Amino acid sequence: MGKWDSWRNMDAFRQQVERLFDEARSMQTQTGVGGYVWAPSADVLETPQAIIAQVELPGVRPEQVVVEIADGDLVVRGERPFDRDEPEPAYILMERAHGTFARRFSLPPGVDGGCATATLAEGVLTVTVPKRGPKTPARFSLDIE
Repeated sequence: MGKWDSWRNMDAFRQQVERLFDEARSMQTQTGVGGYVWAPSADVLETPQAIIAQVELPGVRPEQVVVEIADGDLVVRGERPFDRDEPEPAYILMERAHGTFARRFSLPPGVDGGCATATLAEGVLTVTVPKRGPKTPARFSLDIE
């Protein structure tokens, strides 16, 4: 077996692993975890000035999202309703999750949750939590612009 065949086998293995993860994610979407139906994909990054969380929420409007900072955690939750245009659509494939969602991210010490901002643009919620600042309340909610 030459190098070409080895790479092809690795690619086939990768595809099988991805398929298994997709099936597991689908089962989670159907059964729900922790009372929520799905967990949107997210990236959390740190800059010298802030912690920034970017959460994929395509099709979700700002009034359908709640962003809270409580007990050292950033919590994003809400709902993407299932909009049906037809009484009984004949789906061939349905991969987009609908229903209630939630994500929780631990924040490092030294962030200023009281100065956090949240924006929802082009299907991505961006929450920016600045580092170091005056002491803030233990729990509050953010308005999404």
